[in-house]
Amino acid sequence: MFLNDRLRPLGLSAGQFPVLMLLAKEQNITQETLVRHYQLDKGTIARAVKKLETAGYIRRITDPGNRRAVRLFLTEKGEQALPALHAINRAWESLAFCGLAAQDKKTC
Repeated sequence: MFLNDRLRPLGLSAGQFPVLMLLAKEQNITQETLVRHYQLDKGTIARAVKKLETAGYIRRITDPGNRRAVRLFLTEKGEQALPALHAINRAWESLAFCGLAAQDKKTC
C-alpha cells in the first residue's frame, strides 16, 4: 500500500520499483540479473520491464554478444525520477524501522 500510494503520481507501481532501484545503482544489466537479484520469476520481471519501457522510464537494447539477452538502461525520464524514487525509498525504510532502537537499526 505505502509504495503504491507514493508511486502512483509517477505512474508506477510497487512491482516496478525494485527494477528502477537496481538500475539506479547499475545500468547495462540483463533481465536475468534482475531475476537472480530479487529471486523473482522471469515473467514477473518481464512484465515490470515491459511496463517501465512503455511508460518511458527504461529502454531495452539487445545484447550484441547474445541476441537472446536484453540489456536495460534508464531513459532521461527514468534518470529524472530518481530523486523522487530515492525519497520514497528513504520514507519506506523509515516506516519499516520506526519501532526499532537505534542499535537495532545499525545491524540491519
